[in-house]
Amino acid sequence: MIKHARVRLEAFEKTGVLPSLSDLFKMAHATSDEIFVDLASEKLFQAVAARIEERETQLTQESPDGLPVTLSTEEADRIFEEVAPKKKGQIVGIGSVNEVAMDSQQVRLDSLEDLLDVMAVGNPVMQRMLSERRAALGLPVRDPQESDSTRHQPSNPTDYFENM
Repeated sequence: MIKHARVRLEAFEKTGVLPSLSDLFKMAHATSDEIFVDLASEKLFQAVAARIEERETQLTQESPDGLPVTLSTEEADRIFEEVAPKKKGQIVGIGSVNEVAMDSQQVRLDSLEDLLDVMAVGNPVMQRMLSERRAALGLPVRDPQESDSTRHQPSNPTDYFENM
């Protein structure tokens, strides 16, 4: 289990992108030639890939701009968790790796979303685009001018734009 968590974090350090659980599963259960070590692993990987492709196709068709939609790592992970069998409460093939680093990933995602909201204030075009993208992805639409008191706030906030 720790091995899988280490592999996931090492991949993140190399690429700057946290690999999905599906990618991690493939790293752990396929050779460097991308040949799965057993048929069950290959079937699970292909079932997850098919569900991800179905969801991306659905979102692309529903997208108002018609641009191809690629699921986020978090969304792909949710699909992996739905499809993969569980044993003793853990996903077969990756152990408890999903619990490792997810809190810090969520904090980064929240911070990015907050930054986009700040950028959208006073920019109706960007507000509309963010609202449409969130709706297309099935995410709740946020009002960038409302502050969410349930979000994690830094303990020592700094107003970087104070002297501008």
